[in-house]
Amino acid sequence: MTAPRPALERAWRASLVVFALAGLTGALFRWVVAQGWATGLHPVNVRHAHSHLMYFGWATPALMALVAAHVEQATGRRMRGVGAVLAAVFGLALLAYPPFLLWGYAPAVLGGTRLPLSVMAAGFNVLGWYGFVILYAHARRQGFGGPAAQRFDLALGLLVLATLGAWGLALSQPLGVATEALSAALTHLFLDVFGEGWFVVGVLALAYAAAETGGARSLSHHPLFAVAAGVPFTFALAMPAGLVPPLWKGLAGVGSGLVGAALLATVVMLWPRLRSGLWRVALALLAVKAVGQIAVALVPGVHWAALAGLRVLYLHLMLLGFVTLGLAAAARGAGLPTHGASGLAALVGVLLATLVPLTGFWPAALGGAWVFIAAALAALGPPLAALFMATGGARVAPATGTAGR
Repeated sequence: MTAPRPALERAWRASLVVFALAGLTGALFRWVVAQGWATGLHPVNVRHAHSHLMYFGWATPALMALVAAHVEQATGRRMRGVGAVLAAVFGLALLAYPPFLLWGYAPAVLGGTRLPLSVMAAGFNVLGWYGFVILYAHARRQGFGGPAAQRFDLALGLLVLATLGAWGLALSQPLGVATEALSAALTHLFLDVFGEGWFVVGVLALAYAAAETGGARSLSHHPLFAVAAGVPFTFALAMPAGLVPPLWKGLAGVGSGLVGAALLATVVMLWPRLRSGLWRVALALLAVKAVGQIAVALVPGVHWAALAGLRVLYLHLMLLGFVTLGLAAAARGAGLPTHGASGLAALVGVLLATLVPLTGFWPAALGGAWVFIAAALAALGPPLAALFMATGGARVAPATGTAGR
């Protein structure tokens, strides 16, 4: 496999820098909780800025750059315009950061005018994503095909589906149809299908590609399609239970169980074919996430909204654990700078461990202020590792062969 062109390497490095900014914002949130720092910022808004920048400015452009690298390698042709689209995606992600940091989802009051700036900025981000989808669709018409293309189709289809929640959220207030239940449903349709669908299926599509490198036999699509089928129903589990109709509660539980079982089947299938330590750590964390989804499906009446601490650990297992380390593994296989990725994996493990005492299942006798301080300190590690990867790592030769990378 040839090394990706410089435009995609720049996008990868920029993604790591934005990851560092988003991670340090998360560390700020932890320090506010741990020490009660008077920053003038509402902690919930800081958390929103952290999570949205991770979604918009880290994982989305990084995943798009890796998809583009795969398309270009498979077709031998450049995806024309992809550099400009990725630059727009970064710019729009950074544009959304201040409104979420200052106001969260609440409207900004500017000179007597109330403007939902964060929601508007999220809408602008959607336009950048559509730009990439259009470029990808053009590549499909130009001859990019096969099993890999079908998997990327699935991931990008879930991205488009998630954006329907963003548009609904942006339009519900001007149209006068906004309610607490509708706003919660649209928010979680957007964020949860985005994370559970676009990110997880997209990174798994890269894992499939890595496992099939060198002409190895194609792997079954069925588990991945099962994940995609169940994901659109699971967002209701993150909503307050009182806002979810009984029928949708049942559908969400079935969807969660389906996704969890399909993810476990995918891990079992990929594990023997991916011998890279980074990929295996990522897959192990994905398996833990999958077990959590099955447990939620099997226990009647369980909603993530009622398990805030456990929900935080779950999201970090999925997004910081599987998605981040999976992207790093795919980048290493593509020849992008990943010097220090093993250190990133270790620091991610430390951060995940510090979130366990915050779940509510930790013995109260072993708790205390130290658990918040430990989480705040650990939150500094991954951003610093990402900065090292972005600025200190040189381009490496891309891996070749089947399972050895």
